[in-house]
Amino acid sequence: MLGEGSQMGDKCSVNRSVIGRHCRIGANVKVFNSVVMNHVSIGDCCSIQGSVICSNVQLQERAVVKDCQVGEGYVVTAGSECKGEVLAKK
Repeated sequence: MLGEGSQMGDKCSVNRSVIGRHCRIGANVKVFNSVVMNHVSIGDCCSIQGSVICSNVQLQERAVVKDCQVGEGYVVTAGSECKGEVLAKK
């Protein structure tokens, strides 16, 4: 399911997931069994699996998020690998 105003880049794979409104998803992104809320920016070559990504989150290029909860407004830096974590602004 893809929300209104959201855009996906080339060679993206979204399976068993919900993408919110006005999201920007880069090229070669994989989203599996996850919820991505509104106004999320996902950079090229990211992987999201079994996670909840709250509104206004930014995942920079090559970030890998597995079994995580990412809080509103959080920035996952380029090349990061997060597994089983709760990520939130302090």
